Amino acid sequence: MPPLIQVTHPNGIYLPEADLWLDPHFPGKRAFISHAHSDHVARHEMTFCSEVTRDLMKTRYGYKSEGEMRVLPMREAVEWEGWELRLLPAGHIIGSAMLHLTRKADGATLLYTGDYKLRQGLSSERCELLHADTLIMECTFGLPQFTFPPTAQVVHQVLKFVQETLEDGGIPVLLGYSLGKAQEILCALAEAGHPVMVHKSIWDMTRAVAPLLGRLPEYRLFDAAQAAGHVLLFPPSNGRSIAIKKLKVCRTAMMTGWALQPGAKFRYQVDEIFPLSDHADYPELVETVQEVKPRCTWLVHGYTHEFAADLRQRGFEAWTLERADQLELTLASAAPVLRTAVETGSNDWGRGSFAQWAEACAQTAEVASRLKKVERLADMLRSLSDVEELALAARFSAGSTGDAPLNTGWSLLKRALIELSGVNEAEYRTISRSQADTGRTAFLVLQRAVLSPTACSLSDVAAFFAQLSRAGGQVERVKLIKNRLQQLTAATGAWLVRLMTGELRMGSKEGLIEEAVAAAFDAGADAVREAAMLCGDIGQAARLASKHSLHEAKPRPMVPIKVMLASPEETAQDIWERLNTAEVWLEDKYDGIRAQMHRTAERVEIYTRDLKPVGAQFPEIMQAASALSAEVILDGEIIAHAEDKKLSFFDLQKRLGRRDQADLFLPSDVTVKYVVFDVLWKDGVSLLEKPLTERRAKLEAISLPAGMGVIEVMKAASADDIEAAFHAARRRGNEGLIAKDALSHYSPGRRGKSWLKLKKAFATLDVVVVRAEQGHGKRSHVLSDYTFAVRDEEADNSLRIIGKAYSGLTDAEIEELTEHFTQTTLSQRGRVRTVTPEIVLEIAFDSIQASNRHDSGLAMRFPRIKAIRRDKGPAEIDTLAYARKLAGVSV
Repeated sequence: MPPLIQVTHPNGIYLPEADLWLDPHFPGKRAFISHAHSDHVARHEMTFCSEVTRDLMKTRYGYKSEGEMRVLPMREAVEWEGWELRLLPAGHIIGSAMLHLTRKADGATLLYTGDYKLRQGLSSERCELLHADTLIMECTFGLPQFTFPPTAQVVHQVLKFVQETLEDGGIPVLLGYSLGKAQEILCALAEAGHPVMVHKSIWDMTRAVAPLLGRLPEYRLFDAAQAAGHVLLFPPSNGRSIAIKKLKVCRTAMMTGWALQPGAKFRYQVDEIFPLSDHADYPELVETVQEVKPRCTWLVHGYTHEFAADLRQRGFEAWTLERADQLELTLASAAPVLRTAVETGSNDWGRGSFAQWAEACAQTAEVASRLKKVERLADMLRSLSDVEELALAARFSAGSTGDAPLNTGWSLLKRALIELSGVNEAEYRTISRSQADTGRTAFLVLQRAVLSPTACSLSDVAAFFAQLSRAGGQVERVKLIKNRLQQLTAATGAWLVRLMTGELRMGSKEGLIEEAVAAAFDAGADAVREAAMLCGDIGQAARLASKHSLHEAKPRPMVPIKVMLASPEETAQDIWERLNTAEVWLEDKYDGIRAQMHRTAERVEIYTRDLKPVGAQFPEIMQAASALSAEVILDGEIIAHAEDKKLSFFDLQKRLGRRDQADLFLPSDVTVKYVVFDVLWKDGVSLLEKPLTERRAKLEAISLPAGMGVIEVMKAASADDIEAAFHAARRRGNEGLIAKDALSHYSPGRRGKSWLKLKKAFATLDVVVVRAEQGHGKRSHVLSDYTFAVRDEEADNSLRIIGKAYSGLTDAEIEELTEHFTQTTLSQRGRVRTVTPEIVLEIAFDSIQASNRHDSGLAMRFPRIKAIRRDKGPAEIDTLAYARKLAGVSV
């Protein structure tokens, strides 16, 4: 009996004897690509694949002459360097193939399934198996609960959904991946007689393989104006697109094997969900092993640990390839937990429990109406009789975990979830990518953990957050997180993870919570907002509202309040007309750090505009402030100079949390000054309601020590005066102007029309996108964050990264680019795709400085996308030399 062919998994499936990778997600020397889905495709020096897969890679990913493409015929043996290669239909999608490998020296065999299914698909060849000594197989659905109904039954249910939706005057939207699932659905619709409209990506893929599919329904490109009476077929990532939302009468249905999981409809946020899958279900996985009869089975993707234990109980040698097996955990003991129904976050533990809060959040997320969201949150807040629990509920609902940072990034949470559940890195990555949602990912992972739910109050969670903030190291923090999650249900634990990551995603930004507090205690929403601003804490505002004491909210030292903001205007004339006063006050807009200073007899502190204390990083200003005779809350800007040269925000920013560069900014090298432009509180009296003229008088009456100064105020009597002052400010090295109404009150956190700013974009650069990243929140289903580059003429026009932007485009443009970048992905790592550099953007920014953040040696401040330059190609983008000129940087 020959020895088995060696299989390793250093960072993917690798056969060292053949020097061959199997479906790696990164470029390699030699690789087999089983099918043309993006997570299996990368550009290799030599690629083995089927003919259809090759053609699809050319159509979908723009493959041209990158590397050698070796097309293998189906079922025929091909000899290669001492091996015999044979492709077999995998049944996954059209063109998908298994690889059967024979070592010619001794006849040892191996079968790699890739993604596959045994059921006869409507758009792909039936899978064919062949005996092998070693079997490498995927087991995405490797649990007994995943037993799919017959395909004909599922298709019948889909067609019934379509028919009923059309009869009700609605538009059915079926969601399936552009390649594979979409063609399966089209084939299913062939007999129904309904006209179909498809998304552009599905149109392109279907046109590429249409001659191989047989009969298809009448289908055309999506046109919103003509959508009525049609069945719409879209990729899942576009199921919540603006185009669909505008139609208003759409009903959406998702096609996925995960439909068999409890609560799947809620997680995918669709009207219906059907278990139509292009992967093998549990009975097919078992049948595969029984038919191939391998001496050893290696499992990848999905429930590898559980299915390996199952196979060993059946007498097969089976192991997970991606991690070590835990033989002490049998499938029998794990199955009941894995099959647990979705927990609803029940409030059985009583009022004030964290589970009650989580349930209220889940209910809030389910409804689209803002009024209903407010009503459900208000009901929860009203039910809390303990004012401390009320304050915590309000804070948590606003996404706040307290004043102290938790020091737990997503990597620590991921580690805790993996250790608690037993999933491996690859399984976790698969779940995470399929959901694109922190909470849903946590829920699915926690469903696979052995949990012991106990009573947990909001105060218990607050205490847990306090422990995390004090924890000494990563090991201790991971242990704390695991222990807390183990004492919650999967649904409640998922909401804890959402809260810790700041991704509640229930439409409950702070403004909505303020409305809920107002509704709960019959208060005015504006009064609650004002109290929350002054207190710097929505929890304290909720306390006051419950006692009908909102009027007691006043500024207090060491409780930072949100700064008043200025609204942007394009021209001096716009400012003059907007303020509509005989005289406009003007101040230079510095390129520094907005800072609020609190000074009492006992303490001095400095807070940034996001309310974080930073005084320890500016000891010279703290020392100067301690010499003040008055107790005050001041609003101003921290600016810096070095060697008689004014520094920029880029330089000053290095003082904020960058210890490795702190030695560059010792007081002896850099002069840091606090420029004051407003006083908000003085000697126990709030000045917020006083006019600016009175606040200015009180400010000028304060004797400021060295290291602090009052900003100069200029007076303008016309638009021409404002324009002249703007250019003068620019000549002084400042960003622009702030124009103020002399009678304006100070409105914390508000961007009103009594303060206006005139900045004018510094310049624009034409750049090319080199990476596209999955967005967050409402943009989690699209690629909305773009990394871009300029041309380096001195290095053969190679591309040098200069920045990243995610604002400036419309939702429709983002969806268009998402489709383009999905089809032109060169490689993918997590949420980030490296893409073919061909989309040119015009980028506006406030300034540009030397920086080691990017390989260009430059970085932009506040970059935003001004336009997609459809008239330009990559060869026409701006050069690194031009960018350096704008930055005033010499090589």
